[in-house]
Amino acid sequence: MIAAINQPYFMPYIGYWQLIASADLFAIADNYNYINKGWINRNRILNGNKIQYYNITIDHASQNRYICDHDIKPIQPSDKEHKLKQLRGAYCHAPYLENGLELMDRVFSFEGLNLADFLFNSIQIVCDYLQIGTKLERTTDYEQDPSLRFADRVYDYCHQMGADTYHNPIGGLKLYSFEEFAEHGIQLAFLKSIPKPYPQSSENFEFGLSIIDVIMNNSFEEIQELLKSYRLITEPEEPEA
Repeated sequence: MIAAINQPYFMPYIGYWQLIASADLFAIADNYNYINKGWINRNRILNGNKIQYYNITIDHASQNRYICDHDIKPIQPSDKEHKLKQLRGAYCHAPYLENGLELMDRVFSFEGLNLADFLFNSIQIVCDYLQIGTKLERTTDYEQDPSLRFADRVYDYCHQMGADTYHNPIGGLKLYSFEEFAEHGIQLAFLKSIPKPYPQSSENFEFGLSIIDVIMNNSFEEIQELLKSYRLITEPEEPEA
């Protein structure tokens, strides 16, 4: 069984969804520390040729508390309309504007205030739209051993999941060891997203924008092809010259 674990992000880039789709079970790491100026409460969209941040507001954000211990500021109807208006203005000429607006209307209609709950719900909404059938759970669903840190924590979660294979984002290539995972009975693989250009409002293709940009500019069938544009690294590779 293939497992993957990652912090919950707000409408993250295509690589995040590739990681989810590559696994049988995806655990949202909600009991990890909040990261200021990271991707937990914001992402990037295109407005013409300009990249801009698109975010939700956190109530008293602190890197000393877990993601699941944070709340978002209440999203009033006027706030939702403002956020949707921002997207309508930025993507007014996008071919799938209405699909994106309908999806984001559902995201912003969430009634709770807990940040982890809000993000879990938004991730589930996008997975449903993309028809990604991977089972979603949270790391807070599992038994916790406070003495475990870094890779040891991942080994423990994988064993609780019953996973024999673990997929990690490419950013962890220098953090985790194929050999050490193998010693714990787990095959490690790193997912490297391969940029595949699609029409955008900018003159030059901008990779790594929010999934919002992907949904606004691509049909369902085109998005399915984008989701396949990655490779798995399953053993150490020689550094590129």
